[in-house]
Amino acid sequence: MSGLVGMLNVFVDPGATARRVPAKLSWLWPLITISIIYVVFGYLLLPYTAGIADAAIAERVTQQGLRPEQVERAQTMARMFSRIAVAFTPLFLIVITLILAWLVSVMGSITGARAKFRDVFSLMAACSLIPALQYIAAFVVVRVKGDEVHSVEQLTPPFGLDIFLQDLHGVAFAVVNFFSIFEVWYIVVLTVGLSYLTKSTKAKAFVTIAPAWMLQLLLRVIQVSLAPGGRS
Repeated sequence: MSGLVGMLNVFVDPGATARRVPAKLSWLWPLITISIIYVVFGYLLLPYTAGIADAAIAERVTQQGLRPEQVERAQTMARMFSRIAVAFTPLFLIVITLILAWLVSVMGSITGARAKFRDVFSLMAACSLIPALQYIAAFVVVRVKGDEVHSVEQLTPPFGLDIFLQDLHGVAFAVVNFFSIFEVWYIVVLTVGLSYLTKSTKAKAFVTIAPAWMLQLLLRVIQVSLAPGGRS
């Protein structure tokens, strides 16, 4: 229970979270929590992701002239792969968090903000609760709006400057949409937490975590660019 309460400190007190990081299995509660969130809301979003898949198939029908049986087979396979992807989300989250923690650890050895890999991993697992909160918020917005979803852009409501920049698409949309209030919150909390953990300045901690959020930004740009309508 103390581990669960300590995990929730990440929203209001990054320093307290960093102090609890060395505790045994401090990474466990965050990973369990974000896995449940992404699996549950991933399944709730399946009708919307099916709309994106149907848009991609419709685009192929226009370009390649697929027969009705081919369209039906493609739709069936797309829905099957979407369900499989949601089921494997926890494994994907763990792998991504491990990679990001490794990048921060390597960068820390360069900047002088050194910490045990295990502690960095635990801290980043706790900070991942903030993007998970955005995932919930995105579902709520999409569900309340009730519009049909045909692109990844429609599935990612604006939570930052993109509120005022509605006409952006493609790479420009991905960059502006990435820096939501939740992402800025995540970067700030991770910076402060790493500063406490490594007993370094916040400026040094910010430089140390830069590769982590830059990699996530790159993945976001690729996702939007390759998705249906992402290049429009």
